[in-house]
Amino acid sequence: MESVPSTRISTVNALLDGYGSLSIAQLLEPLAAEFRHRVLPESLQMEECDKELFAKKAEGIFAIFAEFQMIPQSIVDDAERGMVVVHAHMDGTFKNGSGKWKNECVMIIQLSPDGTEVLEIQEFVDSVKALEMRKKHAPKHF
Repeated sequence: MESVPSTRISTVNALLDGYGSLSIAQLLEPLAAEFRHRVLPESLQMEECDKELFAKKAEGIFAIFAEFQMIPQSIVDDAERGMVVVHAHMDGTFKNGSGKWKNECVMIIQLSPDGTEVLEIQEFVDSVKALEMRKKHAPKHF
């Protein structure tokens, strides 16, 4: 029988693989119905998303990439709080020939008590790179 800690890590790995798949269906698979996503710092003024809005935004972002990976640099599992913190590098190639995308983030991922669903992601991003994405590459509702 699988333990809850390894279940949490498996769920987080499924989430990271979902980003890399560039498939909305695969990205949404580990997300709970009541899922929430916040991009931080708040100074970026990016709206909080429910699962439906997160899917729409991801669809727009996925559309600009030929390849994309979330490469974990470190993962910390906080069993008491039911959360996992991931520091990841983002590595992508744009479809339109405008080169590569390299960035990093820290995601605080709140999981369901049994560790099988992602309830919330608070994603700290590189503000300069987020503004560059918004200005140069992102769909208009980024």
